[in-house]
Amino acid sequence: MAKKQKTIIERLQDIYTLIPDDVGCKHCHHCCGPIVWFKPEDENIRTFLKKNKMEYMIWTTEEFKKNNDHCPYLKQDRCSIYPVRPIVCRLQGTIAQLPCHQHATQQISKQQHAAVKRAMDALVKDCNGVGLLFGTRKFKLK
Repeated sequence: MAKKQKTIIERLQDIYTLIPDDVGCKHCHHCCGPIVWFKPEDENIRTFLKKNKMEYMIWTTEEFKKNNDHCPYLKQDRCSIYPVRPIVCRLQGTIAQLPCHQHATQQISKQQHAAVKRAMDALVKDCNGVGLLFGTRKFKLK
């Protein structure tokens, strides 16, 4: 019998399990600003938003300034899309490139980070998402 191929969302969840979930976050929201994510994550976020009757939000630079540069999904001091938060949010405080400015954090090894990157790169490629970025900031094209 042939093995069932995993869905994009199942593969995304597998990638997320490679990243520690509890890094001692104190919910200061210093890292909760404009963010970007990849195509498979966009599908995951949109599905979550639709299921929970929430709006897909993209803010202008002015809207970010008005809201102290916080992510539009930060509601009442909590991430309203936490279960489907993008990889950049999950990696915050776990790798040297995304340090926590409030406390010492649990770092994943370079090998673990490389494994996460390889898996995400493969998933993005498999869903024709190479070169596509999504995010919370609205850009003006000149």
